[in-house]
Amino acid sequence: MSRLPMRSGVGALIAIALALFVVFRPRSKDAVETPTGPAQPAPPQEKPKSETPARAPQADDDGPPGLTDPPPFEGEKFTWMKEALPGWRHDSGASPELRVPEITSGGVVLLDADGDGDVDVFLVNGGIWTDLHPGAKYPGHALFLNDGGFEFHDVAKEAGLFGVDGSYCHGAAAADHDGDGDQDLYVTAFAGNFLYRNDGVQGGVPRFTECAAASGVRGTGKWSSSAAFVDGDRDGLLDLYVCNYLDFNFEANLRLKCGGSITGIVDYCAPVPFAGVQDYYFRNEGGGKFRECALAVGLGETAPLSDNGKSLGVVASDVDDDGDPDLYVANDECANTLFLNDGHGKFKDVALVAGCAYNENGQTQAGMGVDAADVDGDGDFDLWVTNLDVETNALYLNDGKGSFVDGVRASGLGPADKGSVGFGTDFLDYDDDGDLDVVIANGHVLIHVHKSRGTMFYKQLNQLFENDGKGRFRLLPPQEAGAFFMVRNAARGMASGDLDGDGDLDLVFVRRDDTPVVLRNNHVERLAPQILAAHGGRSDSIVLRLRGKDGNRDAIGARVRVTVGGRTLVEEARAGNSYGSRNDLALHFGTGGATTVDAIEVRWPDGATTKHGPVDTGWAFTLSADGATEKGKALAPKR
Repeated sequence: MSRLPMRSGVGALIAIALALFVVFRPRSKDAVETPTGPAQPAPPQEKPKSETPARAPQADDDGPPGLTDPPPFEGEKFTWMKEALPGWRHDSGASPELRVPEITSGGVVLLDADGDGDVDVFLVNGGIWTDLHPGAKYPGHALFLNDGGFEFHDVAKEAGLFGVDGSYCHGAAAADHDGDGDQDLYVTAFAGNFLYRNDGVQGGVPRFTECAAASGVRGTGKWSSSAAFVDGDRDGLLDLYVCNYLDFNFEANLRLKCGGSITGIVDYCAPVPFAGVQDYYFRNEGGGKFRECALAVGLGETAPLSDNGKSLGVVASDVDDDGDPDLYVANDECANTLFLNDGHGKFKDVALVAGCAYNENGQTQAGMGVDAADVDGDGDFDLWVTNLDVETNALYLNDGKGSFVDGVRASGLGPADKGSVGFGTDFLDYDDDGDLDVVIANGHVLIHVHKSRGTMFYKQLNQLFENDGKGRFRLLPPQEAGAFFMVRNAARGMASGDLDGDGDLDLVFVRRDDTPVVLRNNHVERLAPQILAAHGGRSDSIVLRLRGKDGNRDAIGARVRVTVGGRTLVEEARAGNSYGSRNDLALHFGTGGATTVDAIEVRWPDGATTKHGPVDTGWAFTLSADGATEKGKALAPKR
């Protein structure tokens, strides 16, 4: 059934009726008990220290027999750079108690941590429960500095980013929150988050100071998942939206033994037995200080329609094109929320009437990863949410008038994505043809799902969908996408950025209890000689970095329109998307073979506009709020 347009009072009443049905529909037996309690570790127990902590039963249904380490092959779109990020492995701290945070952690941020102009990689680890294993050391985050040629070295310990013993972390976001010219990192966690202030490079290594408590963004007592920096009130200072997931406590989790009463197979709990919790919104008051004010600015998550959220993903995007950033939040088995900004930093949730709270059948879905992009090329930002295996993902197409329609089936993205559990995701122009493709990081949340459901698997294939230029997508088979897409994973966070500076976007994935993955995009290296010649040996793309003013040095929230080859492409500067992750801040535009970009228009966060161009393709540029255009590096094959 097609989703009804939410434009009339009758439509709104129908939507509300559907929402009430969804919220109050019968639940499984495992969902009868709704435990509450502070989201913090239980008191330490008298147990001997364990050098090798006991782990949860390993997944016995990773997937059907298949490849685990396939070699690269001629013509693949992406090549797996297996030695790029050496020596690091995600550790979920999987315990015999099957604590839910263990199944969801793992994020990645692409950033220029040391200010040398290339893209570095920050990886978020999980943790080890110190109430079960007193004295256990934190397994460690990683900060891989880019040495060029897909070679990186980890400096997390020297940089002060390794992590804190006893913590359990989830994802991250990054931005220059204090306006001093370098990228700071915010790490979400269970029962208390971390803000790492970048103090600049010393001895060749960026040095970070943890200052969450002093800055007012610690958020003790809740389980935080994803985050995004945003200048919500357009005062030139970056605020911070933080998703909070479940009111989870260990005792209830152990008592529930989820799944056992239905299948006899105990597995990780779904979110249903646990209440949601209110998200944070930290307003930047300058001087490195923030104040939590979510309810005061209208960011309360309405109960019972949304059951107070259960938020896993957030993206800040100006979906109504009125010059201020709005917030779209993906919630797990609850209504998604779209907070429209009134232009003064106050918000109102309009997702229900706008048509992006539920799927086309008026049902809640298990929202996890999220992105906003001009998928159909009509100049406005559509919304995208990854969901559970028994659902399709959701593509809410923006009609430019305040309404959305779930177009996932008509787009070809569903039901091709059904059967997979999507986490990290990104719309990007991987082949530089001027339209946006999409990547999805997949992996189940139940380690015994094959035993309980028969046709599902814990480890799953990641997916690359190619846009035909008209908003319809084709799932590329692994034999086209690349060897890594033949390998089953429990993937979580993912992000994109041009790691080698050749003008196409590379990918980084975090996999649960596994090594990270770097995929080199082969598009530029495999351009036809005549195309390279027409571009002077350079790529068929441009890369734009923005130089803002005041405290918002990276112009987070700016909208950029690029006119090339008879069409206009639209992007936005964002500091948080996907799932617990953030892409590199540089804006990438494929030019579809054109040798000249006719015009570039930037609407800056304060509402001012500047115009730039024409410029040649195949170059990186820095655009400044004062109207200057600075030509940077050539984008060209590196091998």
